[in-house]
Amino acid sequence: MKYTRLIYMSGIVLMLLSACSDSSSLDAEGQNGKPLQQTFTVAVESVGELFEGGEGVNPATVTSRRPISSVTPTQTFDKLSILIVECQSPAKVVYKKTIENWSNPDNKASYPWSTEDGQGRYATITLTGSECLEEGKNYMAYVIGYQSGTYGGYEPFKGVEVGDYYNQTETVTVPNGGYAEEVFAGAEIFLVENGVILSKLSAEAEAQHGLMVARRQVAGTFGYFTRVPVQVNGSSVAKLRLVATKRNQTIIFGGFRSVDDAFDFHKDNVINGMNPRMDYDCALAGSAVNNAFSVYEVDLCKWFPGNTENVQLPLDMNGDGYLDSADTNWRTDEEAYPKGTISLPRGTVFGDSFWVSVVMTQRDVEEGIPTFQMQMLDAEGRVIKYWDIILRNYETAGEDRTLVSLPDGENGRTVITELDNIDTETCFSIVRNRLYTMGEKRQSQNYSEDEPIDLSSAGVLVLDARHEWQIMNSIIFN
Repeated sequence: MKYTRLIYMSGIVLMLLSACSDSSSLDAEGQNGKPLQQTFTVAVESVGELFEGGEGVNPATVTSRRPISSVTPTQTFDKLSILIVECQSPAKVVYKKTIENWSNPDNKASYPWSTEDGQGRYATITLTGSECLEEGKNYMAYVIGYQSGTYGGYEPFKGVEVGDYYNQTETVTVPNGGYAEEVFAGAEIFLVENGVILSKLSAEAEAQHGLMVARRQVAGTFGYFTRVPVQVNGSSVAKLRLVATKRNQTIIFGGFRSVDDAFDFHKDNVINGMNPRMDYDCALAGSAVNNAFSVYEVDLCKWFPGNTENVQLPLDMNGDGYLDSADTNWRTDEEAYPKGTISLPRGTVFGDSFWVSVVMTQRDVEEGIPTFQMQMLDAEGRVIKYWDIILRNYETAGEDRTLVSLPDGENGRTVITELDNIDTETCFSIVRNRLYTMGEKRQSQNYSEDEPIDLSSAGVLVLDARHEWQIMNSIIFN
């Protein structure tokens, strides 16, 4: 795993060095021996979803939710903040910058990059004069990419200015009644040699042009279905609902460095959620009390409208007992998926959500608590059928887990703990930067290779864990 990651990151370095090769002359020295200018690169690994700014996307969706419309990579957020501090205690801030309109191709705030193993957007940052980093010193650089207005109007490094001492760990919290949004973050150690900013991918690697990479800090999940039965055991089906047994409210922007390698900022299988919620809003099948959280709901009457006898139920237009492509009344639920955010074939339904990572414990495993459960509900919200979701290849979906915690709060230091992988097929931790899917939805505006799940014959529902949301041979840049 580490070897693969090193090759991947080296590929990013080489590609970005080539793209920025015309800026090498910027590191010339002034009369006092200090560089006139220095450069480094910030890149965002993008394996995400189409939203504002992409071709064919309705501008009216700017203020609406940002759906996970496919497994196809693009990224869409408008601000990227950078903070550089001296790598010592106390850590003095030496540079701060926010890039506006990061994902807007018209403003050229960032540019697309692509390697054989990944893709994203990048920008070259130029330091001039007093901004330049000092020779022989080490620095810690942080980057956070986010959509303005999300997480209650979160602003990274708020109130921190150049010259201040930075002694906190950035976190964001999902507001009460709100939902998680995609957000990116990362960190890197910068070295300065001969006036040039350098960074290292590992303790053994050679230092190369300064590069910091931001990766998605939340997980995501979607379900993609067709041929939904109209009735189950004599009860009419009104909704599909995915529920989870655990939900964290706060995301820690930490755990970037490795326990065994201080230069390894690209840990896999990281659980960076905290502040567990206990305000359950729904129940597992068979439970008399609420003991779960709704992840997403698919209200079938909004996909198959026209039932005049009971508006809470979908209309099976052709009366064959299934909601599918034969029903000509099908339409996309545009309340959940505004026009231009997703394209689906007739007869399919879709649900999605971003999710803060959570850890499942040995006790959870022993008690047989499922991570996810898919439910069919009647019009009164009763569970009339359910599946405990099975994780495909759960034994090989990842090795050890990295748990990030803040035992002393935001002004304390992150604690990184290595955990054994205790996943079972139904009880498994949710890690950041991973997409958990039921069904295959390729490009958000194309469905030629889609494979929705047929619920008329599904004995089990299997979840695919897409490591770092990487889908090759299918690249979209907005």
